Amino acid sequence: MSKLVQLNLIFMIPFAVVVALMVVIFFLPLPHFAFNTSLFGPLDLYAIYAVPLPLILMAPFSAGMAYVTRNFAREEHAFVWSDFWEAVKNNWKASLLNGIIVYVAYVFLSFSVFFYSNQMQSNWLYMVPFAVCAILFVLMLFAQFYIPLMIVTMDLKLRHIYRNAFIFAILGLPRNILITAVLVGMIVGTLFCPGAFLAIPLLLLVIIVFSLVSYLCSFAGYPMLDKYLIQPFYNKEAEAAKKKAAAEEGETFSFEADELDDDEDDAPKYVYVNGRLVDRSTLKEESVFSDETKEHLN
Repeated sequence: MSKLVQLNLIFMIPFAVVVALMVVIFFLPLPHFAFNTSLFGPLDLYAIYAVPLPLILMAPFSAGMAYVTRNFAREEHAFVWSDFWEAVKNNWKASLLNGIIVYVAYVFLSFSVFFYSNQMQSNWLYMVPFAVCAILFVLMLFAQFYIPLMIVTMDLKLRHIYRNAFIFAILGLPRNILITAVLVGMIVGTLFCPGAFLAIPLLLLVIIVFSLVSYLCSFAGYPMLDKYLIQPFYNKEAEAAKKKAAAEEGETFSFEADELDDDEDDAPKYVYVNGRLVDRSTLKEESVFSDETKEHLN
């Protein structure tokens, strides 16, 4: 628990800067546009879309958080301060791109939900695009429970990470709903907290909320990664090694001595890795797993 507190306090350093930027943007002398919705009444578009823009900058730090809490979930030791900043440095590009994608998706999907909810009042057919956008919004939220974890664990392109994350958003539906319920409970509890006790949720936010949520995502999400991505990879590797050993002993095949020394003949040319066929020769140059994670998994 003390390390979760330490991790949360580290995360609060960049978060405080981002919150300060959001406050500055909110008080800029720029026009605010009101948009009437049937679900939530009038909304300030500037406040809900322009003000949260600096939150994109928090995406790289979510990678540091995910890396440390992943090690906690695997019951491995972690040097909180150094591991956090090392993970931020190693994964900031993919994480920042993910942050931009999340922001764009948030703007597009949320405004679509507001717009189609208004149109449903006059034509029920708009219920179809409303439902589609609402489902996509929820799936995008569920996918974010896995994406930072995969960024720090898997050496994959972001599009492959997104594809796997959306699959996990469906496969892990019960645990995703549970995590979402915890998040909603925290938000509702804060909103309806009496003013005299408002300092309590704010103090918890500073001390442990972010690291606790990240730990819950890692605790619930890493078994999915291990079952569907990591173990299949190593099972393929073990199977190939077993076939190679059998060939060398002459139990299955018979090769010339020079053929037995050729890895291209001893193992399949292609292996099925994380939902795609990969040329085995490329695995020698670039591992599917990050170096630090592979060191733990070997």
